[in-house]
Amino acid sequence: MRERERERVSMSELEIKNTKENKSFNYDNRFNNLLKILGNTDTLLITKVEDIYYLTGLKSSVAMLLIHDSKKYLMIDGRYFDLALDSAHNVNLLLVKNTYNETLITLLKYLDIQSINIVKEGILFSSLESITNALIESSIHIDLSDIKIADLRAIKDKEEITIIKDNLASSEIALIKTLAYLKEGVTEKEIASELEYKLHLEGGDKTAFSTILLFGERSAMPHGMPSNNKLKHGDIILFDFGMNRNGYNSDITRVFFFGKNEHFEEMSKVYNIVRNAKDEAIEKISVGMTSFEADKVARDVIEKAGYGEYFIHGLGHGVGLEIHETPCLSPILNHRLERSNVITIEPGIYINDKGGIRLEDMVIVTKNGLVRLNTTPTDLIVL
Repeated sequence: MRERERERVSMSELEIKNTKENKSFNYDNRFNNLLKILGNTDTLLITKVEDIYYLTGLKSSVAMLLIHDSKKYLMIDGRYFDLALDSAHNVNLLLVKNTYNETLITLLKYLDIQSINIVKEGILFSSLESITNALIESSIHIDLSDIKIADLRAIKDKEEITIIKDNLASSEIALIKTLAYLKEGVTEKEIASELEYKLHLEGGDKTAFSTILLFGERSAMPHGMPSNNKLKHGDIILFDFGMNRNGYNSDITRVFFFGKNEHFEEMSKVYNIVRNAKDEAIEKISVGMTSFEADKVARDVIEKAGYGEYFIHGLGHGVGLEIHETPCLSPILNHRLERSNVITIEPGIYINDKGGIRLEDMVIVTKNGLVRLNTTPTDLIVL
């Protein structure tokens, strides 16, 4: 591109500002780790907001991050521009005045870029189609990149682990305070609302996901939603919830018995099987194991007890900026556990017409095995 054309594009269509340092995390180290896996890729477009937050410190609902010649160009609209000026770490910040695609194309022309790689992981098909069509119309070559920023995010730094651990501790405090509101006749929705209120009082920005709060037979639905179902004597009470604070999530599942009914003898046995499977997994899973091998540790305990067909999901998953991240501990996947992964261990047994038991702890993968982050016990408790 002729220098005069480049200057004209810059003057008339681009507003670029340089942001300052954000010392909340080591963003330079994160960016350097990304550069190491880029290989020969010189120009990369990232659209997943969790990845952009991880690399820059900007938390928004939409953004574009262009990596070119080892520099970061962050495109953001007016809703988040001032926030980006304050929080985005050492980026070239561009104001999106019309559409993101227009700003991207103008920037590519300014930088004289003829070809671009787009990170396909996590991008919506509709967004990819829109971006692709706009780039093709501007005669810019497109490749889809298999680069997985999720693999970088899976290895947590000390600051991330501290936040997640604090969020989990606050979640457990909220749970303990919510137990006082359990009484016969209260609904699942009422207890879920009380729990979420307590999470906010403990400093949560929002819930990590839609709270799962189930009574009685409904606890056999692994991802059932709270209803107007009323608590009655003998019910199982299943809490599965988490807190999101500073962008990071916690995740915990606990089960209580509200007295004893005709199913208590069997379901208390099931409870202890699930607890043994969880404890066995935390004791025996180690760094370097595949997700299949890790899952098998807990699954073997449940299968030997005769309940294998009722364990209908994987053992756990990574947690961080998203509630479900790499690695995923599943019998059908082959992720490998690495040091500083933060994962859940959550075996479960679900029996229709009786109820479900799932116990979930969060752990860190270390060179010496798994380290449990939870402080609340998982002893069988009858309220």
